[in-house]
Amino acid sequence: MKKLGRYLGAIGLLLLIGVATSCIKDDIATTETGTANITVNISSRSGEVDNDNSEVLANEDIKTIRLILVQNGKVVSNSKHSFTVPDGQKLLEQGIRIVGVNKAATDFYAVVNEANVNKNFESDFKVGTTFDGPAFSQVQLIAYSSFNSANGLPMVGCETKPSLSDGDEVMIKVTRAVARIDLTINNKTGADLGVSKVSFGKFFPTNGFLLAQSDASVTYTTKTFDESNTIENAKSDVFTYYLYESCSDEEGVYKVGLNESPEFPLTQIYDAVSKAPIKEIKRNTILKINAIANASGWELQCEVAPWDVEEYNQEFSNTLVYSSDGWKPGTIAARDENVIQLIPDMEAELQFMLESPNTVSWVAVLDDNQNFTLLTPEGKNEDIFGVDADGKPIAYQQSIKISLPPDGERNVQTTLHVYAIVGGNQYEIDLTDNRDHTGPGEGEVNRFIIRRGDQ
Repeated sequence: MKKLGRYLGAIGLLLLIGVATSCIKDDIATTETGTANITVNISSRSGEVDNDNSEVLANEDIKTIRLILVQNGKVVSNSKHSFTVPDGQKLLEQGIRIVGVNKAATDFYAVVNEANVNKNFESDFKVGTTFDGPAFSQVQLIAYSSFNSANGLPMVGCETKPSLSDGDEVMIKVTRAVARIDLTINNKTGADLGVSKVSFGKFFPTNGFLLAQSDASVTYTTKTFDESNTIENAKSDVFTYYLYESCSDEEGVYKVGLNESPEFPLTQIYDAVSKAPIKEIKRNTILKINAIANASGWELQCEVAPWDVEEYNQEFSNTLVYSSDGWKPGTIAARDENVIQLIPDMEAELQFMLESPNTVSWVAVLDDNQNFTLLTPEGKNEDIFGVDADGKPIAYQQSIKISLPPDGERNVQTTLHVYAIVGGNQYEIDLTDNRDHTGPGEGEVNRFIIRRGDQ
């Protein structure tokens, strides 16, 4: 059983500047003999995270990870990892296993959700080339006019290890390269209030950077968002927007207006504590605006708050419980330890139980999707039926089915990965034996190797 830290610590601007100044360098280090198998854990947290991460908004999680490893100034690994989770789940932490890394000082660079980043990391940081630190520090985000939060919020982080040993775990806490605005409109007009447009002053950047820039040249513009909401009298609604880091030095531009109407005109935003006008919205912060809409106009109160909260730990020993019933008899040709041979023209079925919690879900991934077909890539636990005589939960049986394309190659194999998702976190689980597992396992995860049965 393993206690897993959930990292929610505030990662402020100084840390992000540290990424740009201390991590981007050429490390000259003594290389030990041999290689190491390591795990890199990427951690991202947002909002007042509770057990089900309900405070984390849609698309604020991890969708892709670009992981670049640098040793002695050279790129030794550059890989992109994509993830999918069942509807309603949010991936906020992810471990990546890397095999055969030289035992040397290593800089780790993680870029999350690169679809909103204006850089081809694959071609510009090729394995074997000299790592271009200045180029990485100047990477831009895509033009704001093309920014799409559905592709995930861009995040970045790095970590340096002076040496590597077999079994090392490296934690990288990534920081959002964007800010968020939460506009809460309280309707006290005495009637229903239609919201058709929300307008902001000339403080929305048209361009931005992955890393914080001390002297970046940024162009600012006004921004209007079309809405189609109706807020009932005495009710409220929240409108959320994302923007690139805003540090405009133009006076009086941090304003918000509603419906382009004279009753709710562009109004200066003031800090609720200092009473001073807002003059910047840094990355990884949330501008919380509380607007009271009266019949004769509106009042604004706001604060700029950190996007992260404190780190906390959760014990999984009484949370994640699972077991494997193995491969359904008659659906595979043979099994040699963890190597499974499939039968052509037949679906192989792996049976297992996710016994608790009853909110747990899972995803399955094959390394090779060309010569093998994954028929059930995801699922979720259902309500627990009850407990048996030994007090063990009785849950629905889950199954993963795999088949062979009729025209697939013969001498091929793939690896099956299965991940349990608990509280928005994804952990690889071991289904290669039939014992009960409590919590994510320690050490190496055993996986099934899938082969064609007619080799």
